[in-house]
Amino acid sequence: MRKNRRYRMWNITRGRQILSICAAVITLVCAACGERARPVKRIAIFQIKPQEWADALKLGFADGLQEQGLDVGRDVVVITKSAAGDPLGITTLAQTLVKQNYSAIYALGTQASQEVFQAASNDQPLIFGAVTDPVQTGFYDGSLDRPRKNITGTQDLWPYPAQFDLIKALIPNLQKLGIVYNSSEINSQVSVGFIKQECTKRGIQLIERTVTDDSQVSLAVAGVLTVGIQAFFIPADNTAQSNAQVIIAACMNKRVAVFTGIPGIVENGAVATVGTNYYQLGKVNAAQAAKILSGTPARQIPVQIADKGDLYLNMVSIKKLGLTVPEQLRKTAIKVYE
Repeated sequence: MRKNRRYRMWNITRGRQILSICAAVITLVCAACGERARPVKRIAIFQIKPQEWADALKLGFADGLQEQGLDVGRDVVVITKSAAGDPLGITTLAQTLVKQNYSAIYALGTQASQEVFQAASNDQPLIFGAVTDPVQTGFYDGSLDRPRKNITGTQDLWPYPAQFDLIKALIPNLQKLGIVYNSSEINSQVSVGFIKQECTKRGIQLIERTVTDDSQVSLAVAGVLTVGIQAFFIPADNTAQSNAQVIIAACMNKRVAVFTGIPGIVENGAVATVGTNYYQLGKVNAAQAAKILSGTPARQIPVQIADKGDLYLNMVSIKKLGLTVPEQLRKTAIKVYE
């Protein structure tokens, strides 16, 4: 009888141990399941096509998310979508993105941002990167403190007076400046407006040609070059910027200096710029995205403006053209390509 009692007690104790182990295992499994079931926050990056400034924005955005304490891949998944320059695919892709329940959509540049803005609901969190004029584009009603939808972002209004000071420093006797742009882009209209102001102020004759697509750029540039320009300026225009290498090659062949507001284009052969640091602008967008992910409505986050530029010089192109760079100017350059 005692033996049976001891046996029953041993069974009870052993059973309790097994139950405790099972409970612990179930707790761990449930915790793991809960971890897997936790909704993953996702951000979509939307761009029209690959461009130097857009790539810099994306790189700054990725690094900026890390600086905000977000582990890309674990805390947030970032998915990049590009229309690859297809005019018909841009609208379709934008309409698709707004239906896929992203925590935020980050659109690069004016055209991409316009497409997403038009397709999005009033509550879809939107972030625009490097939009020249968010008010004229229609994102805001009259001023940057009156958003029409749940939107925020960064404005890349180029420092045109400083850019033209640079052009005159390198080409003191500049009389004719050439530009080519797509007049259907709002960002181009704004950019050309500032260029015209600076030319008028400085007594420079502006020679301009407009295009509607990439295929017309080469012929338009050739037409500008026949007028005898001393310099060419690539404006805040997607069509011209996408064909920067075509423009640079044609101008260098005629010994005409090319200026722009995009540092990446200077690296690839343009003479110089006082341009926006798009990498740093991408980091600003990342800080805005972090606030959205933490629960702040995009419409409550102020737009950040890039109101100053950094000096970039391409000494290879400068030497080929026989231009002289004042020593003080060179000392202030943030980057010199040699």
